[in-house]
Amino acid sequence: MKPQQIIIIHGGTTFADYGAYMDYLATKPLEISRFLHKPKWKESLQQKLGDDYQVLLPTMPNATNARYSEWKVWFDNLSAIITDDCILIGHSLGGIFLAKYLSENKFPRRIKSTILIAAPHSDETSGDLTNFKLGGVLAGLAEQAGRLVFIFGNDDPVIPLSEMDMYKANAPLAEFRIVSAPDHFVRPEFPELIELIDTL
Repeated sequence: MKPQQIIIIHGGTTFADYGAYMDYLATKPLEISRFLHKPKWKESLQQKLGDDYQVLLPTMPNATNARYSEWKVWFDNLSAIITDDCILIGHSLGGIFLAKYLSENKFPRRIKSTILIAAPHSDETSGDLTNFKLGGVLAGLAEQAGRLVFIFGNDDPVIPLSEMDMYKANAPLAEFRIVSAPDHFVRPEFPELIELIDTL
């Protein structure tokens, strides 16, 4: 039996223009802890789940100055190695990317489940989402996402719970879970996600 395939789309940042991006690079406050390698849940998920799963961690283009059009082209290309009954996981910007992509495009594989973690929805609370912005009802997402689960943090410093409310209005049949996330889900362990995957 083939292993269950899981594809994780990481987060990133977006800027309205190149000048804003350059300003960010020049002025972002830095701490030495940012440059110390600390394993994160995405990197250890394969080990935690075992050989029954195949966890893919594609690097999306230009994550620091992300553009939806570039991510879409790359994801279109990646679909050639994705198998039916896959599990798609999007974290932060990766979450809104999957929501938009599946809303606007027919995915060529059957999806078992889509899990969106701390996914922004609106510029109102998440800064300028540029061309990652969602438009209208997310019918395409609901139709092909399989079991659709959103996970938000009640103490997430980046994505407030008001983003979850906007997804609820546009994807009312999805499941919504709230857990503690003072680190915006960049933690080394994510047992709630492993428990969820075990139920799929």
